[in-house]
Amino acid sequence: MPKFIDLTGQRYGRLTVIGLDGRNNQGYNLWKCRCDCGNFSRVSVGSLRSGSIKSCGCLQRERTSEASRTHGMSKSRLYNIWRGMKRRCTNPRSAQYSNYGGRGIKVCDEWMKSSSAFFEWAMNNGYRDDLTIDRIDNDGDYEPNNCRWTTMQVQARNSRHAYHVTIDGNTKSGVEWAEDLGISDTTAYKYLRKGECEFVKYYRAHKQRITGR
Repeated sequence: MPKFIDLTGQRYGRLTVIGLDGRNNQGYNLWKCRCDCGNFSRVSVGSLRSGSIKSCGCLQRERTSEASRTHGMSKSRLYNIWRGMKRRCTNPRSAQYSNYGGRGIKVCDEWMKSSSAFFEWAMNNGYRDDLTIDRIDNDGDYEPNNCRWTTMQVQARNSRHAYHVTIDGNTKSGVEWAEDLGISDTTAYKYLRKGECEFVKYYRAHKQRITGR
């Protein structure tokens, strides 16, 4: 018989074990646990130690709520930045892939899997609508310790290769204009390759379509 291990007082995720509380239908011990939210639940030792259950159920409800909130941000500038960041690093069809994914630049697993994790980092690390995401080490990945929010001037100095266009007194890279307009890098660079004048004409026409001005 395996040696009995008392789990009383131990923490697993949001759960603190109070004591034994019977057995399940398979004969395994169940442990009464108090969740950080105040609710109680009965959990098997296997579920506790494997990490498959980390709360009374409140954690999953919060994640579902967060997913709903994130979906509501799908038309935001921050969402476009997250989407563009992933596209540059993973999609060979992106006009900027050769400068990012083609050079081995990656997006960290946490941000790759979760836009909400990226949003949380952004809001806790100085995000503003007038700033752009910048990698401190231009040869490093998109991950929390290598990214910051900077002015366009700082990003331009840190950029390895970039088309830059000035429109109405604002100078931005093609990637930044794409993010602001909510278009793909591929579309932006299609017009940039035709020349700055062609891109400016496209920009003004697209802006008028989406703003009515």
